[in-house]
Amino acid sequence: MPRSFTVERESLPAVVQRWIEAIGLGEEELVELVFTERELLIRRPMSPHLRAWAEAMCDQYDRAFRQIVGI
Repeated sequence: MPRSFTVERESLPAVVQRWIEAIGLGEEELVELVFTERELLIRRPMSPHLRAWAEAMCDQYDRAFRQIVGI
């Protein structure tokens, strides 16, 4: 299950800041780090409205998946 958090870019270690610069987010004050089972995604934070919508959609998909597999 993905976990994410938003952090000030300046609070990150130097090597992570270089990753952020390499992907074109070096001017962003905030970045969002999303951890999945096998990936780390670095992106601009979504708007609060879009984030709430996305979480609601994920919840619906999670419920449907659990019903299908009988969890």
